[in-house]
Amino acid sequence: MSQVDMFDVDPDDEVEDVTEEQSEPLVITQEERRLVTQPYDLSLATLVDDIERKRLMLNIEYQRKYVWDRAKASRLIESFLLNIPVPVCYFAENEDGTYEVIDGLQRITTIRDFLENQFPLRGVSILRELENLTFAEMSTRDQRRLQNRTVRCIVITEDSHPDIKFDVFERLNTGSARLVHQELRNCIYRGELNKYLKELSGREFFYGILGGLRNHRMDYEELALRFFALYEDFAAYRPPLRQLLNTYMRVHRKEVPDVAAAEVFEDTCRTVAHVFGKEAFRLRSKGGGSLGAFNKALFDAIMLPLAFADRAKVMKNGPAVRELREGLLQDEEFSTAIGRATADRSRMRLRTHAFAEGLMKIGIKCDLPQIKLK
Repeated sequence: MSQVDMFDVDPDDEVEDVTEEQSEPLVITQEERRLVTQPYDLSLATLVDDIERKRLMLNIEYQRKYVWDRAKASRLIESFLLNIPVPVCYFAENEDGTYEVIDGLQRITTIRDFLENQFPLRGVSILRELENLTFAEMSTRDQRRLQNRTVRCIVITEDSHPDIKFDVFERLNTGSARLVHQELRNCIYRGELNKYLKELSGREFFYGILGGLRNHRMDYEELALRFFALYEDFAAYRPPLRQLLNTYMRVHRKEVPDVAAAEVFEDTCRTVAHVFGKEAFRLRSKGGGSLGAFNKALFDAIMLPLAFADRAKVMKNGPAVRELREGLLQDEEFSTAIGRATADRSRMRLRTHAFAEGLMKIGIKCDLPQIKLK
């Protein structure tokens, strides 16, 4: 069996084909392009009250953590006192009518913290008489003036098309540490499926086949999601792939994959481990001596056919199956299908069916559904 304990893998390795999948345009008909927003001018006192009553959620799980220092926070409070306009905040409406902050977390958190006396003003440049004062130490006049100041808040309502909402989240997702798509899904589609994907990411039978890929941006969770979304109705696959993953998480957010699908996933992972060890989804480096980047499209090409194959027979014919993989990696068409425009329907079909047909040629049954190209 071609398996070693350690691989020469660059610790800063990249996942191939991410850029193309991240930039896929959403496919939404003109009739479905529904974005419903509602503007509000909310007083600072109202914002804090809504947070305390859990009507406004500061969801740190998907937002970047609070990073402002007290000098920057103090300048925001001073801007309110001077009635200087501040940027608009964006909220998303949940099914239960609560709002979540999707842009403006630093400002809203600063407002709450100051009105709850969690820090004194530091480094104010104009209202020097307020330096070192907490909210409670300010005059009644200044307290009232601050509490009555307003922030323009735009609420993206629950009536908006879900894919348009995701696109808005992505557009508002700016800053030095932008969230990748699975991190956004982690925030937008919270529920039982999201918890399940996180649990899977910690299961050795799964992460053990990923060849040392680091899970620093929820890569494990996205790969598991990718498997279940494609496995559910492979014949109907159509790009964009990120939209398919969004839809699967949204539709199934309150449930986990059924027992049969979960068992197929685990058994497929264990089959991959037995046959390929940790090198299944990694390409060879240009020099040929070490393993190169992890390739998501190669993950599709192997995992999906094996999910529909006689896996017991696959395990008995390990050398032939490994030879099949190596041969495909030398094939120009297959290399193109895992290297460029990987979410394209014809390329998804080419790479997965090339492996499935290869299994059948060595006498292994594989019932991978045919992707319909029209």
